[in-house]
Amino acid sequence: MNTNLKKLMRDFNTEQKCRDFLVRQRWNGQPVCPHCGYIKVYTIDKGKGFKCASPKCYKKFTVTVGTVMQASNIPLTTWLPAIYLIASHKKGISSVQLAKDLGVTQKTGWFMLHRIREFMKENNPEMLSGIVESDETYMAKKFRSDYKGLSEEQIEALQKDNFSQKNKGAVLGLAERISGRIIVQAFDSNNRQNVQAAIKKNVKEDTMLFTDESNLYKSGLDKYNHMTVNHSRREWVRAGIIHTNNVEAFWSVMKRGVYGIYHQISFKHLQAYCNEFSYRYNSRKISDGLRFELSLKNIEGRLTYKQLVHGKGQENKEG
Repeated sequence: MNTNLKKLMRDFNTEQKCRDFLVRQRWNGQPVCPHCGYIKVYTIDKGKGFKCASPKCYKKFTVTVGTVMQASNIPLTTWLPAIYLIASHKKGISSVQLAKDLGVTQKTGWFMLHRIREFMKENNPEMLSGIVESDETYMAKKFRSDYKGLSEEQIEALQKDNFSQKNKGAVLGLAERISGRIIVQAFDSNNRQNVQAAIKKNVKEDTMLFTDESNLYKSGLDKYNHMTVNHSRREWVRAGIIHTNNVEAFWSVMKRGVYGIYHQISFKHLQAYCNEFSYRYNSRKISDGLRFELSLKNIEGRLTYKQLVHGKGQENKEG
């Protein structure tokens, strides 16, 4: 296991070593055709690639096909350290710093970071249960580019819910008390419809749901055992158990990362940053080396530069 960056750089100092390692992590050492799923393949190009043995497919591929590294000119000896750095830095790493560390341009570093964030998202997270804390905050700034392609009427509709917060991105955090898992969802606006839909999607019914006394939770949550604390009266804990301290602790980590590392983030990519911070938070109890290895088992799913730049908020694959 790679316990530090120095050891990783030494162990993966050639492209072939990186490819062999990815084959073990992605396919447990037995390559599988990413095009048709056929389990019998031939090794070609002196171990650099493979060829499907299925007579219906017979396509050539490499270990990076179908992953966030597909069609990248960046060598694997640069990709693996990049994945290790972003997975191990508690508060993240900026594209400027990553570019300096790896010897690439800032634009390349920025694109690499977003492609790595792509596999940090949970596509079908397990629903939370037991005791769940819910809290919301504002995290990102909405730039004019975030409204690109929308009419003035559509922009006005997105901003009308809360005029004072019209240029901010809202974020909801749901933290399961026993396991320590958290699910983070970004919204166009912080309203009851968005918040309660996210709760119903990610939290099982009959769960003990702890929130503050925001109007967002006043009604519509009858299927949950809903209890509150009154922060406006400086009540942080009620009955020794009712509080939202865990999810607020996550906000403190994420906000320090945003303010200290990224400085500001746009709403367009807000969900991607939420995925990054929740991924590290949910795996905080394991070592950096183990988190790095587990990350490489989840690298499937491609993000192109066009999708990243021209996508619209939560609908694009930047996740």
